[in-house]
Amino acid sequence: MKRLPTTGASIATPKLEESKLKEALRDLGVAEAFDSADVHELYLSIGKIHGAWLLEQAAKEVSPVAKALRSAAKNLTEASELLSGHETGLRTHVEVEATSHAARILALDPTVGSLREAQRLISAFQEEAARIGHACMIAYADLARKASHDGRTPLLWYDDFTALLLEVARKAGVKPKLSKNRISRVRSGWLFEAAKALEPFLDPFMRSPSPEACGKRLERSRKRLRQATRQNPRSP
Repeated sequence: MKRLPTTGASIATPKLEESKLKEALRDLGVAEAFDSADVHELYLSIGKIHGAWLLEQAAKEVSPVAKALRSAAKNLTEASELLSGHETGLRTHVEVEATSHAARILALDPTVGSLREAQRLISAFQEEAARIGHACMIAYADLARKASHDGRTPLLWYDDFTALLLEVARKAGVKPKLSKNRISRVRSGWLFEAAKALEPFLDPFMRSPSPEACGKRLERSRKRLRQATRQNPRSP
């Protein structure tokens, strides 16, 4: 895999291409404030956050069970994505061919008996693998958090991600609102939409497991950032 250049800090290649970042900024209504160089710098910043998280995960002492769950989550997610070639939506050539070849071989099994039944079985497995993989991911994150004894605030890396979103808003002249409907409890606001748009560039294990979790992360991180600003005001 191609690696981004580093300058004294760990950088991991974001999960989506740089061209997708420009599209995300356009969807957020702030693309005009970012030229190609700005987009590249923002992409590198996401890579630094991703890289720092990877280093932190590698340094943690977690139980064999947690490691096994992480491995299972990764394998199941990859299998689900690879065997999605016959699902609706845009699919890569590799996904389509891998799914087709698997279906043809599976159809040779006497207990399956037909290509149609093989495709049905693969589709069912693909859906269940994605569901179970997500459950394993959450279970791993829960065990890893409990196994950490360094005394640091959980998800502290998300503060850097939130700060990056706030910087995007500042540069574009947008108010980074974050709100929650008192009746429906639905999260909304530019900051929330920005987090949803840019989290896909991070490792799947870094992403919020639900919209509510995303909103809570943003609230806590923004609160910590404000406290840090008050404690360490910038020099005039």
